[in-house]
Amino acid sequence: MKVHHKLFCPPEFIEGCGFIKRIVYTSIHLDYNRDTQHDKKIVVKSIVLLVFIILFSNLNASIRALWVPIWEITSAEKVDAMMDELKGKNLNQLLIQVRYRGDAAYSPNLQDSTYANPEKRYHAISDSLFDPLEYIIFKAKMQNLEVHAWFPTFVITGHDLTRLDSTHVYFSHPEWVTSDFSKQPMKPKDDVGSFLDPGIPAVQDYTLNVILDIVSNYDIDGFHFDYIRYPESHFGFNELAMEAFQKEVKFQDAESWQNWKIDQVSRFVKRVNVEAKKIKPELQITAAVFPDPDNALERYLQNWSQWLEEGALDKVYLMAYTKSNEKLEENLTFLENYNLSDKIVVGLRAWNSIDDYSARDINEKLQIVKSRSFAGIALFSYSGLKQKKMFKKLKIN
Repeated sequence: MKVHHKLFCPPEFIEGCGFIKRIVYTSIHLDYNRDTQHDKKIVVKSIVLLVFIILFSNLNASIRALWVPIWEITSAEKVDAMMDELKGKNLNQLLIQVRYRGDAAYSPNLQDSTYANPEKRYHAISDSLFDPLEYIIFKAKMQNLEVHAWFPTFVITGHDLTRLDSTHVYFSHPEWVTSDFSKQPMKPKDDVGSFLDPGIPAVQDYTLNVILDIVSNYDIDGFHFDYIRYPESHFGFNELAMEAFQKEVKFQDAESWQNWKIDQVSRFVKRVNVEAKKIKPELQITAAVFPDPDNALERYLQNWSQWLEEGALDKVYLMAYTKSNEKLEENLTFLENYNLSDKIVVGLRAWNSIDDYSARDINEKLQIVKSRSFAGIALFSYSGLKQKKMFKKLKIN
C-alpha cells in the first residue's frame, strides 16, 4: 500500500521547512509490510514526530549565505570545484546569480512556457546543453544547501555592449531605458550600466515574466532581487514613464513625482511576491539593499523597510560592505531601532582588492553580527574569497 503525504509549510515556518522540504515536502511514499491498522498508525505518527522535530530545531537557525557571481558557474567543472570547496564551511544558503544583464544562466522556458522569456544565455556559457542553475540545484541538495536565484532587476547592460545578443532587450526596446532630468537616456558607461525604467508598465510586465519563468521551472528555495531600484533619484524622466505618471496622478509636483517613482518600485516588489507565491507558496522572496534605509529611499527610491513591514519581502540582505568594524557596529545599532532585526541578513565584504583586508577582518565582523539578533550573515562574494584563498581561515558559525 502507498500513502502520499504533503508537508504544509505555513509562512512563518518557511525557513525551518527549507531544510526538510527536499525530504518530505513533495511526497512521502510509505510501503507497509504489515497490514494492521496499529502498525500504520505507528509509522505515520513516527514520521509526523520526526518532521516536527526537524522543523522546530531549524526555526531559529541563522542564515549563513554566500553570493556566487555568474562567471563562477559557467561550466560543470567550475561548479564541481566550487561545491567541493564549500564542503564543511558551515554555509546553508547559496545566492546564485542567474542573470547578469538581461541574460540567463539557466534555460529560459525550460519546460513550462507560460511566461514568455526571450532572454538569451550568458555569453560565457559555451556548452549549449549545460544548465548552470539546474546543475547547482542538483549539487546543492546533496550538501543540504538552499539555492536562491540572485536576479539583477532593472540594470540591463554592462559597460560593454558587444557582448549582448542582437535581440537583447536594450536593442529591441531602446524606448524602455530610463532618462535623467534632461531626458537623456542613460548610457551604458553611466554607473554600472543602463537601467530600464521601473515606471514603464511594459518594463514591469516584461521583467515579471522573466522572473516567473525561473520560479515556475526551477526548484529554487528563494528569489533574491538585486538592483531593485532606480539608478539614482534624478532618473525616471523617460517619456513613457512620465505619461504613466500624468495619467495616474492628478496633483503633480516634485514631491508627488518622487513618491510616484518610489511607488513604482514598491508596486513591482509586491506584484512579484504575490505572483511568485501563487506558483510556489513556500518561496522566500528577498532583496539586496543599501544598509541605510533613509539613504536607500531618498537616493535610490528603494523603500525596503516598508517592504518588510508590509510583508512584500521575507528578508533583506544588507550590502554592509564597510571595512571598518566601528562603522559596521554603528550601522547595526541604528538598524536595531527599526525592530526588524529578525528579517535582516547582514551582508559583509568578503573581497580584498589591495591586500589590506584579510580573513581575520571578516571573522571579526562575523562575530560582531553574531553578538546581535539579526537573521544571519551573507558573504560577498565567492569570487573574492577564492581569489585571496581566504576560505580556510574563515570561521562561520
